[in-house]
Amino acid sequence: MHRPVRVSESAFTVIELLVVIGIIAVLGAMLLPAVGEARVAARVSRAHGELRHVTVALQMYHHRYDVFPPARTFCASQMPNIDDYNHLPPELVTDRCIDFLPEDIFNPGHTYKYITPGMGWANGDLSILAIWVPDEFPEDTGRETPYFDQDSSPVKCAVWSVGPSGAKSVFDSDALRYPLPPRHWYPRKRDGIIVHYYWNGCWHSSP
Repeated sequence: MHRPVRVSESAFTVIELLVVIGIIAVLGAMLLPAVGEARVAARVSRAHGELRHVTVALQMYHHRYDVFPPARTFCASQMPNIDDYNHLPPELVTDRCIDFLPEDIFNPGHTYKYITPGMGWANGDLSILAIWVPDEFPEDTGRETPYFDQDSSPVKCAVWSVGPSGAKSVFDSDALRYPLPPRHWYPRKRDGIIVHYYWNGCWHSSP
């Protein structure tokens, strides 16, 4: 003789289980943006740390030679890779100021970017390079002036990460006069860049 099976009153019904799963799904969807923002914030913090490490190396080089190392760029018409421009100077490694040139965490395969005015390299040839500085730097009035040597420029050099949105082409970078107009800096601009710059005798950084 079979005894009837009694279902515990505390057991979940199928409907209750579906409700619980639905609540968990909604909570997960609500938390995903926060998790994504935390991940970006951690990567931004790492970029700032690595850029500070680069600035220490640049300062060591400056102490030795009384100038910052030359920059390297490419003319847009001759770019073999429009994302590979303004890379860090190899002199930092050859002069043992740094062990290696770190890759930009937001631009794998490419170093952080660097610019200083004066004699540098364009497409592998010696050339005079410019840096665009806002007329009332660090205030941003929307007007910039090009400087062609470290002595006259109020900002002697700058290094930057392309930021969370990833690399822009050399065409866009030149048109926006990266890296010094603050209107292009992260987090003021969500797709902006992360910048460290030498101004008034010491290093500063974007927020």
